Amino acid sequence: MTSDQTTRAPASATTPSGRHRKSQTRNIPVDTLRGLACILLVTFHVIGDKAAAGIHVSDDSAWRYYTESVEYLRMPLFTLLSGLVYAWRPLTDASKYHAFMTKKARRLLVPYVIFVPLLGLTQMVAPGVNGTVEFEPLSWLVYSLSPYWFLLTTFWMFAVVALADSYGLLHKPWVFGGVFLTFSAIVVLVDTGGLRAFQLGQALTLFPFFLAGIGIHRFRLIPRSVTVAMCWTVALIALVVAVQLSLNDHLPEFDSRHSVVGIALGIVFPVTFLGWSLQSRALAWIGRYSSGIFLLHSFAIGFFRALTGAVGIDSDIPQFILLALGGLFGSVLGVIILRRFRIGPVMVGRIMLGEKGKK
Repeated sequence: MTSDQTTRAPASATTPSGRHRKSQTRNIPVDTLRGLACILLVTFHVIGDKAAAGIHVSDDSAWRYYTESVEYLRMPLFTLLSGLVYAWRPLTDASKYHAFMTKKARRLLVPYVIFVPLLGLTQMVAPGVNGTVEFEPLSWLVYSLSPYWFLLTTFWMFAVVALADSYGLLHKPWVFGGVFLTFSAIVVLVDTGGLRAFQLGQALTLFPFFLAGIGIHRFRLIPRSVTVAMCWTVALIALVVAVQLSLNDHLPEFDSRHSVVGIALGIVFPVTFLGWSLQSRALAWIGRYSSGIFLLHSFAIGFFRALTGAVGIDSDIPQFILLALGGLFGSVLGVIILRRFRIGPVMVGRIMLGEKGKK
């Protein structure tokens, strides 16, 4: 995940169609993709990944079919976009590595140490509303609470890539491609689930998507012609069909993270999307708040879940609609409020969001 501010294309960046954008102009297709990723994230957590979570749907329902389908795109999409936006302004000077990682610590680690305990305490005070945990604050921070594991994961990926980039190690296509293929093979062949502490295993698992985001910009792999875009589209359709056949037991299971098909789908979808320069002003508006939505949606969903329970709404469809809308727009409202919250000259709310605490 990247900051809302970093979705602005630099002066030297080009749009997927090859046209240069002026400095400080937002990249609408990228914001659109980020908005779509937010919707997938929120709706996935509203439904839950198992029958005992979310709105408690059965594992053989259409709801579960939806969550299993979007699993191939949800976090890979956030990860790839993080790599893409980093590629707009990569670190090229080793002497600036410390300053670069200090900014990433502010953006990622500060919210982590704030929101993980807050979520843990919330789940203890209101069990069942937004999950249930035991009072183990050290364990919360070491092993994380969902969804904040992604903050640590992204931090490690930035740390590794920025260090390599600062020494010019990833500038040649053949070297970059070799690194990408090596890590993809590791993810497919090795069980990374054992590296649970500080989310090192998740960082390794998602690393191919982060590298892909960098590579598609650095080596101009986003389609620039209709013919190439059509080829990517055909590949996307083939991957989607394969995944759907797998989910319906007509093909062996393709793990969304640890299979060639899963990795390919998580990469081909956004590349195809950007190749066609697809965009939506509504989704792009949501995408501008992606960082805040990520940080606050668990609390917003929990609040609206308690509210729907209090008024006796227990049907799946009304719950889903209210919780999804509440999770998205409640989070946006939370961002607006936090950005105005200050104690003296210190913008405390902005610090919580990983932004600068002083203007």
